[in-house]
Amino acid sequence: MPVDEMKKIIRVRNLDYIYPDGTRALKGMDLDIFKGESVGLIGPNGAGKSTLLLHLNGILKGRPGSVEILGMKVEEKNLKKIRQKVAIVFQQPDDQLFMPTVFDDVAFGPINAGYSKEK
Repeated sequence: MPVDEMKKIIRVRNLDYIYPDGTRALKGMDLDIFKGESVGLIGPNGAGKSTLLLHLNGILKGRPGSVEILGMKVEEKNLKKIRQKVAIVFQQPDDQLFMPTVFDDVAFGPINAGYSKEK
């Protein structure tokens, strides 16, 4: 396997997350994903799949533990760069941002990443 493909793109270490109501979603989670890998995230409702994904771009923050994307810690100072690489489409349409037109909805991410409306 080429060295390129051995590059770790996602690293999660000792990640815990407990929701405000006391529900534990993650406990001591460790995960490595390498460039070129295909990964499936499966489990029953409430297993923590969505919770994990929300940690990958900083929407949720677990304590203790750490999450790194492309070698950058998921923390406030890196969120803009990370969110240019990690996108999330919510499973519930009511949680997704919807704009008045399809163009505006699709353009929301790039415009908020600093691209001009024309680009």
